[in-house]
Amino acid sequence: MKLRTRLLIDYYFGGFLHAVLRVPTIALGKLLKRDHELGPVKEIAVLKLLGGGSLVIAYPALLALRRLPHIQRLTLITSEAIAPFGESLGIFDEIVVVRVEKGLVTLGLDSIAAFRRLFRHDAIVDLEIHSRLSTVFSLLTAARNRVGFFTTFSFWRRYLNTHLLFCNITNGIYSFYDQIAMIFGATPVDLRECAEEFRRSLGPAQAFDTPAYRIALAPTCSGLSRERMLRPEDWPGLIAKRIEGLEATQPVALHMLGAPADRPELETMKALLTERFGERVSIHNHAGETKLKDSVRVLAAMNEAVCVDSALLHFNRLLGQRTVSFWGPTDPRTLLRGTDRGIDEIHYTKIPCSPCVHLSAQPPCKGQNICMRLALDPNAPLPRNQPWVLKT
Repeated sequence: MKLRTRLLIDYYFGGFLHAVLRVPTIALGKLLKRDHELGPVKEIAVLKLLGGGSLVIAYPALLALRRLPHIQRLTLITSEAIAPFGESLGIFDEIVVVRVEKGLVTLGLDSIAAFRRLFRHDAIVDLEIHSRLSTVFSLLTAARNRVGFFTTFSFWRRYLNTHLLFCNITNGIYSFYDQIAMIFGATPVDLRECAEEFRRSLGPAQAFDTPAYRIALAPTCSGLSRERMLRPEDWPGLIAKRIEGLEATQPVALHMLGAPADRPELETMKALLTERFGERVSIHNHAGETKLKDSVRVLAAMNEAVCVDSALLHFNRLLGQRTVSFWGPTDPRTLLRGTDRGIDEIHYTKIPCSPCVHLSAQPPCKGQNICMRLALDPNAPLPRNQPWVLKT
């Protein structure tokens, strides 16, 4: 199923199920009078189906849960696309995969198998802030504690979860992930300690035979809000600025990272970069050639990474390495936890319609990436005929 179709099913079918299940859930809650104290929890399942970067952002909280002495098992329920992110983090005892992209029959069968595996679990934590069906999934596991978030738009989760935390999506999402750890009695782990722990679990960085100043390029993102990306023709000038301070004799290596589906687009970008730099810069397109964990090991060997808002950006920060990032449809303040490590160079120009992701069903500029152009050049002229005027 395409992402758009899945989102529509989630909204309408999920809304229908909420209406059907609300009254029986309230009645059963009063009848059974189950103990919903979080203190004696031994098993926690974390639900995340979209957005692998969110798991990386939540790492300080998830690691804190993993370290609690009474937690015997930490499980991740996720999709095929996000499972490699959970594996790369190295903190989950088990990963339960629900194939959400293979059609309704496969989705149903996998969901039933997951329900059986997680039935009457101690606690399930729903990290899907905007999903309705994820709330239904949590409910049908009959977990003793069902922890989730609500926003100004998702009041419908009340009574279906046993514990709800308010999430203000205009503020740092990491703060709300931290609250998950705190309600279970854990303290989120410091970023420096997170970097040390993550590097230990990741293993050695990728080894390269020849010396060079190595730059990772992470120019793509998931299918959710691809307006976060720069245009391929923007990258040669951007990279020229990154290497202009280096000695002319110093070799430079660009390592392009992305998903298998990104490879054709990265090949187009590689051709533009080769035309601009010739033999001055060696360019390697790793998209589709390496698993995610191996891509993160490549990141670990870089001098810096140049990224748009994507999971690889958050992995690079988790590694404690220099990160250059470009923002527009999303606000870095809501996704980048503050640090005194001096590893971030952030390019973002605040304009009235930014951020729009999760606040608008479609970008107000209809995909013209006005905010991303301003991230590259804050003085770039805006279109005279504003494309975000909605005609009805």
